[in-house]
Amino acid sequence: MEITHSDTFVSNKEFDTTLKSLQEKIQLNENIKRNLEKTVQHIKSQAEHTERQIKQQFETLHQFLRDEEEATITELREEEEQKTQMLKEKLEEINRHISALSHTIKDTEEMMKAGDILKEFPVSMERVQNPQPDPQMPSGALIHVPRYLGNLPFRVWKKMEDIIQNSESAEDLSSYTYTGNDRWLKS
Repeated sequence: MEITHSDTFVSNKEFDTTLKSLQEKIQLNENIKRNLEKTVQHIKSQAEHTERQIKQQFETLHQFLRDEEEATITELREEEEQKTQMLKEKLEEINRHISALSHTIKDTEEMMKAGDILKEFPVSMERVQNPQPDPQMPSGALIHVPRYLGNLPFRVWKKMEDIIQNSESAEDLSSYTYTGNDRWLKS
């Protein structure tokens, strides 16, 4: 079979079309490759930006928790100081009461030894029979521990709602239920 010039021309034309098509495919693939490379870079940039935002939001939560811890401990220390001061005052009162009773006993014993008890009998009997009332242990003297520890995670979580509700993508926290052991379930 012999190839003629017209066959060669057609073949060259077809060949040129095929080459052009392949070159267009290369160009298309190059464009896709560039887009994929840009997308990879964008994904990397997104991940880095998102990681910074995650760290920032967790730092906000950590700071909130540190602040809450400090406020709760400060409140506890204030109560400790108040109750300690109240008991110190009560101790001073009891010491005065003990001292007065000791003086009454000592005076009565001295009068008995001296035989003057009959001269001072009415005054002595009144002191012995009507001593000051016994001091009482004040109610509420101990720290109310459940006030600080009772349901602590839930109380802090409720305060955190303000922080979380101000977040762009926060879910409604009222749809979660605290189940204990630091676990929350979506209702």
